[in-house]
This record gives sequence, C-alpha cells and structure tokens, in this order.
Amino acid sequence: MLVATEDEYRAYREVLAAGIETMRPDIEVAAVGLDRLEGELARLDPEVVVCSRPEPAGPGVRLAWLELPLDPTRPAKISLGGRRSESTDATLETLISVIDEAEGLSRTRESLEGRIP
Repeated sequence: MLVATEDEYRAYREVLAAGIETMRPDIEVAAVGLDRLEGELARLDPEVVVCSRPEPAGPGVRLAWLELPLDPTRPAKISLGGRRSESTDATLETLISVIDEAEGLSRTRESLEGRIP
C-alpha cells in the first residue's frame, strides 16, 4: 500500500501510514511525497493507493485508489475494483474499510485466476 501527499503534510501522511500499520499489521505501507509518487508506483506496484491527487486517467491499474483531499470540506473519492464512490466522512475507519474490501477483491481475483487453465 502507498500513501502519498504533499511534503507540507508529511506529518499527516506519516500518522495515516502508522495508523494503517497499527490496525492492519499484515499490510506493508509506504509513505512518500508527491515528488516520488510515480517512481514508487512503478517500484512497489501497490494494489491500494491513498493520495491527495486524483487517480490518473485511463484504465485503472490499481485495485483501489482513494483520493483523500487535504481540505476537509471536500469529499474523498474512492475507486475500488472499477466502482467509484465518494465519502464525506473520510476517517481512518473508512480507509480501513476500503483496504479490507480491496483485500477481499484481491483474494477473489487470485482464486479465480488460479482456476483458469
């Protein structure tokens, strides 16, 4: 999983990553500035991304992309398994829910791919 925000929000990014790691210790979480986003996406190839930027245009490569706005009056935009939604209550619990659902989708996909000859 990758968490990426502007560097001026580094403390927020680090606390968010630490909160995820605490609640889901089996998930590896990397926290980076936006200047390293593209490189880390290529290097880590995470299934779940939490970012202050919108998901890049085109066919979704990530299982889940949560655009977490730094302005609390704007809704978070969630792309999960090809479905899109918004949340005006983007708490850590909301994020954990998205992570859990992405993990379930990933397991289902792996199971189905394993059955295909």
